[in-house]
Formats: sequence, C-alpha cells, structure tokens
Amino acid sequence: MSESEYIEELRCKLINLAVEKGSFLDANVLELSQMLDYYLVHHLRRQKQRRRIS
Repeated sequence: MSESEYIEELRCKLINLAVEKGSFLDANVLELSQMLDYYLVHHLRRQKQRRRIS
C-alpha cells in the first residue's frame, strides 16, 4: 500500500468514526485526526523535498 493510499484509508476511517461518534471532539476521533495530520505533513514534506531534488 502506498503512502497516499494509506492516507486516504485513514481519512475514510476518520470520517466514518466521526459520524459514528457524532462528534469530532470524541477522544478516539481526535487521536485518529492527529495521526492523519502526522502522515499528511510527513507526505507533503517528502513531496516538497523530491521537487527540490528534481
């Protein structure tokens, strides 16, 4: 699974969990949101770094 696919999977899980819990303030939703943020930032930094090298 590529990094982009993993990020998309986390995004879908986040949406589903938020709908299930009825809130973005639920502790589990926040935890998953933070995990998604971490991977998004990491992915974007790697993309930026690759563009500089090219």
